[in-house]
Amino acid sequence: MLNAGDMEFLDRLLEREPCLFLDELQDRLYDGRHKQVSTATLCRSISKLNISRKCVTKQAAERNEHLRAIWEGEMAQYDDPDLFVFLDESSVDNKTGQRNNGRSYRGTPCVRRATFIRGTRYSILPALTVDGIMALDIFPGSVDRERFLQFLREQVVRTTVFHIQTV
Repeated sequence: MLNAGDMEFLDRLLEREPCLFLDELQDRLYDGRHKQVSTATLCRSISKLNISRKCVTKQAAERNEHLRAIWEGEMAQYDDPDLFVFLDESSVDNKTGQRNNGRSYRGTPCVRRATFIRGTRYSILPALTVDGIMALDIFPGSVDRERFLQFLREQVVRTTVFHIQTV
């Protein structure tokens, strides 16, 4: 029932929006190509495109692979793990409505770029060493520059200075 143009439309649509449900695909196919097909026909057509249903891997839209590779190259010169204090900001919200399943070509992960901000956000600022957590701050809202610098001054630097003085 679907011609090559319809199949190309489905392929491009699932490439852009891999988490669409079959009924949403039906609506998009009707709106974009004026084709009305059953969900069974859609399932068979998607399978013919070599696309399968799988769990979604979420990837931050802000991630820059080139800058990450440069950083990894620069960090390779250090070999003593005791020199490092690892800092990171993580957050979670309680209204995440992102879908966990989507479709992509067989043998490839299903990835959807998304911004992870939804609902009330809670943030955590940990400072980790090879010996464990040396400082921790958990609070509602997002981390801004001032909050991060305050965490560094009041918890990380103070803890590090105290540790050096006691050794």
